[in-house]
Amino acid sequence: MIDSHCHLNDERFDTDIVEVLERAALAGVRRIVVVGYGLESSHKAIEIVHAHSGHQGQGVQLHAVVGISPFEAATWDESTRKELIGLAQDSAVVGLGETGLDYYYQEPLPEIQHKCLIGHLHAAMELNLPLVFHLRDAADDFFRILDHEGYSQGGVLHCFTGDERAMQMGIERGLFVSFSGILTFKKAAELVSVARMTPLEHLLVETDAPYLAPSPLRGKRCEPAHVIHTAQLLADLKGVSFQALEARMESNLARLFPGIDKNT
Repeated sequence: MIDSHCHLNDERFDTDIVEVLERAALAGVRRIVVVGYGLESSHKAIEIVHAHSGHQGQGVQLHAVVGISPFEAATWDESTRKELIGLAQDSAVVGLGETGLDYYYQEPLPEIQHKCLIGHLHAAMELNLPLVFHLRDAADDFFRILDHEGYSQGGVLHCFTGDERAMQMGIERGLFVSFSGILTFKKAAELVSVARMTPLEHLLVETDAPYLAPSPLRGKRCEPAHVIHTAQLLADLKGVSFQALEARMESNLARLFPGIDKNT
């Protein structure tokens, strides 16, 4: 199995990351994507990949994604862009992000988020890398910006919580749609319906650890080993075996991030 999006670079993993990776391996997780959300966390994602990928022969391969999240969009400037471009040259890096739009809190202001998103779109096209997108309550503006900028490098709508329309808009633009532990929550009936309608060839699964531990582990620190709970629900929703879903998730991740085989 894969975990297409997590934050092992979060301080909550500082003291036991080795044990976390051992549990992931025991759960059958073979690949983990460690995602940055600012320059500091992006540097740390790269360091973690170099320090721990293939840990103790367990076969868990780690990959890094580097970027500035909507919540840190105010830090985007030319200096940040140049540093991000530099980070992306590292062999651990397979994509840019997470970036996108989040209007839930209306902070930073939408226009500030737009500037940061557009900067990532241009960088991804310059570097020929896919993007990891964070999208909440902003689908119309998000897809309008992608279309206006002519973005076609591919990417994933991570931790998807949108409706069927937003899912279809993503798929029409060649994006993957990734579901987290939220899918297992009791009040996720609408999201479950969207996941059931998402084509297998556009589907991914993630933990977004240390956040959003799936049922029956809610309230605990989430970690990559927990992805199996969400994956099993996805397999049930799609009417396929866990093994078939696992194979599809691994092939979809390789399609999203063509560079993963190069830095294994």
